[in-house]
Amino acid sequence: MVTSGSVTRLWGRCQFKLKGENESESRRESSNIYSIKFKETMAAVLKHWREAATLILVAKSDKLVPNATSGGGALHLEGVNAELSQYNYKMLMLKRSTKSKFMPNMYVFPGGIAEDADFSAEWLDLYRKFGESESGELLRQLTAVGPGPPMFSRTRSPEFEQIPSELAFRICAIRETFEESGVLIARSIEDKSGLNQDFPKKPICGKCLPLKTSVTEEWRARVDKNPDEFINMCRTLEVIPDVWTLSEWANWLTPLTLSNKAAPRRYDTAFFICVVDHIPDAMQDNNETVHLQWVAPDTVLIEFTRAGGGLAPPQVYEICRLLHFPKLGDLHRFAWERASTHRVKEYFPVVVGCEDGVMVVYPGDELYPDKPDREVEHPVRTIECSVADLPEKFPIMNRMIVGGEQYWVSTSAGDGHVIPDFQHEVMTSKPSRSKL
Repeated sequence: MVTSGSVTRLWGRCQFKLKGENESESRRESSNIYSIKFKETMAAVLKHWREAATLILVAKSDKLVPNATSGGGALHLEGVNAELSQYNYKMLMLKRSTKSKFMPNMYVFPGGIAEDADFSAEWLDLYRKFGESESGELLRQLTAVGPGPPMFSRTRSPEFEQIPSELAFRICAIRETFEESGVLIARSIEDKSGLNQDFPKKPICGKCLPLKTSVTEEWRARVDKNPDEFINMCRTLEVIPDVWTLSEWANWLTPLTLSNKAAPRRYDTAFFICVVDHIPDAMQDNNETVHLQWVAPDTVLIEFTRAGGGLAPPQVYEICRLLHFPKLGDLHRFAWERASTHRVKEYFPVVVGCEDGVMVVYPGDELYPDKPDREVEHPVRTIECSVADLPEKFPIMNRMIVGGEQYWVSTSAGDGHVIPDFQHEVMTSKPSRSKL
């Protein structure tokens, strides 16, 4: 009998990380975020899940520059020269501690749960200092394409609707990236470079604001303890989060297979992508994250196929999209052009059983339900077909076969995105022993 529990272990490795198990986690648990009935008045809390944001931060890097790492636990690639990646950029990834209660030993993008502070109307006052007309027009560009998926377009309490969700979730992604890595994607209130003439005419790189180590450490600790300190930091330093350089990339809602009465950890997560023109100084927090590294897409996926894990399905899916773009300029232009014409589509995985296996289907797959129930778990639908016969019988595919974590994709979800390149050599090469 096929049960949703068959895939719980796989999906337990979610796509972003919570805060530290000590002070920060206590702060969040004291807010009762893990209870089944969340406080409806909070900005990013619904009955069945919380909303979050994560950032795929990519930086220009010469091919012959070794993977930049900080701390221990670097990737070990047997028989592969990781310095000779085909890609001229690297992504920021963090490894969670073995002591973490949630996703231990997993590599994640920086990101986390949205806070009320991210939706504060005080941000509008700060952005007005950037220039009334400039800030108004630039912020309108964030919603110019039309309504997004539910996490962007849903109705919130009046106190949290004074700024667009598109702005709030970008602030969340930038705040969390700063907390977890020390990288601050922000610009001086006086710095309008690239925005006046070029935006939205062409993609522009994010600004990594250089700060003294002592300043970074002080504010990281304060923001980690209290998210309200992020806007206080911006006021003090006279900077604003560089939200215009973050493009929508994806939206993943944790599947119901993770739901249980003890700890229903489900998240509706916005993925943004930001391109910077150099690898900035960064450091893990040495609390919940023990290793920070800048790594090329092919390099991290080589290790994933060899280790048989270390990345959650949403991360594998999104990194495999990046495989289409060996050159950073091409990736940057695609992300910008796509976000200029399309909003992201919500990816809510649905479990489907077959005669000899279990799969997870995504939007666009012909087996994906027309109206999936995102809130209540139902018995798993089972079809009369073997795994081997699936491609012939149901050829319109956007699915993952559970067990071997095989991804079969032949169609897009209709949101202007590229389909993941699961046929790339790094995903099809024969695995060998890993040291990860």
